[in-house]
Amino acid sequence: MRDKTLLFKLLLMLLIAGGNWWFNRQTLFENDPLIYSHYSLINISIAMLSFGVILSAIFYNMALYFYGRDKRYLYYSLAQTSVVLFLASLDSLHIVPLNEIFTFRSYKLFDISQIAILLFFMLFIKHFLTLNQENKKLLTILHAIMILALIDLLCVLLFSHSVLTRFLPIFIPIWFVITEAKRLIPAKDKAFNILYYGWNMVIFVGFFVYTNLTTYFNMDFPYLHVTFALESIIFALAIAYKIKEMQEEKAMQQSLLLQQSRLASMGEMISIIAHQWRQPLTHLLYLCMNMKQKIKEPTFLAEKLEEGEDQIAYMSQTIEQFSNFYNPSKKRELFSIQDASQRALTIAGFSLKKQHIDVKFFCEEDFEQFGNRNEFEQVILNLLHNARDVLIEREIENPSIWLTIERAVVKIEDNAGGISAENMEKIFEPYFTTKERSDGIGLYIAKVIIEKEFSGSLSVKNSSRGALFEIRMRL
Repeated sequence: MRDKTLLFKLLLMLLIAGGNWWFNRQTLFENDPLIYSHYSLINISIAMLSFGVILSAIFYNMALYFYGRDKRYLYYSLAQTSVVLFLASLDSLHIVPLNEIFTFRSYKLFDISQIAILLFFMLFIKHFLTLNQENKKLLTILHAIMILALIDLLCVLLFSHSVLTRFLPIFIPIWFVITEAKRLIPAKDKAFNILYYGWNMVIFVGFFVYTNLTTYFNMDFPYLHVTFALESIIFALAIAYKIKEMQEEKAMQQSLLLQQSRLASMGEMISIIAHQWRQPLTHLLYLCMNMKQKIKEPTFLAEKLEEGEDQIAYMSQTIEQFSNFYNPSKKRELFSIQDASQRALTIAGFSLKKQHIDVKFFCEEDFEQFGNRNEFEQVILNLLHNARDVLIEREIENPSIWLTIERAVVKIEDNAGGISAENMEKIFEPYFTTKERSDGIGLYIAKVIIEKEFSGSLSVKNSSRGALFEIRMRL
């Protein structure tokens, strides 16, 4: 279906280019008359104000680039600089009395500025969306348009005439790229959506002006100036939202690093304990085995010795599980959700049993998942501890937790009475907590792990008994 959509867009672009050549083939490479619009004093003031807004946006984005060395701001600033050159050359060629302000009157600059807008916008989109080999189709489209633009620039420099922009106005390939980005990239943030609708506005106005509909209705107004100025403001909003996202991402990374540091410290401590335990446990096991060999007939003592062997094996297995769990690793593998959930229950089992919390574990249908097993177990452990803390805080009689595994869904439910509507909206926000001794990042990190590492979802709702957390995995 996507290939059909791409083919349709390519055919549409060829149709526009072919129609443009057919209807304008006699004058396609001839320059237009120099003057055809007369601006009033109000229109001139609006145009100058628009130039001021765009220039402010250029300096703002350039300052952001020098501050953070982020190429997105550099390329957008250069694209906006090209817009200023485009508007100034347009005014010098076709607008009275702005032609007296911009006196250079260069068709070559007019063509070069359009090609520069296209080139720098393509570079900006590439870095703004952080495209990589996973977005191979979109990258191919971007690179193809950039190569055509560079060839067109060479034509302008050698023959003083553009080919691409004469057959196909620049807003058409820009529309092609942003609609493909909207379609091909599954996870789009709010910043991209703001930029997407802002450029759609520019494209609509560009089409309106390019087709000379303004002259048909006798409406002389600096449409392009105002539109690009508005687009600069819209992009400033997109930048603000992007900076907010980057700050949240940085805070999340710091929280994850802090958690991994804690896990590493605990893992090191448990490894030391495990090392100290193994030799005595092995010695006890050999003692039991030797004593059993000396007993001729099954007796009460022999049964107790066998029970002791089982307990020693259980202790050895438990310390091994703790050691593996708290050993931070980014190894990705195919693992059983049931086994991982069971191991998290084993880790949490002691603290739950100590608080007399009954845990009911049901597995209707096990399934396998590819990813980091430890991270999934940390999510389950986090949700179990969260339920435990609420049950203790509210002093629930007969406290219980239900852990259920269905097809691609893991549910953790408690009987603590549920979550208030006010807290329900904030429960996954970083640093939000209702507990006195909590940093408020546990549920936030759990949601990030499920969504980022496993491409799943973590949600919560109230059931008839209490809070019900649902982990939906992507198979």
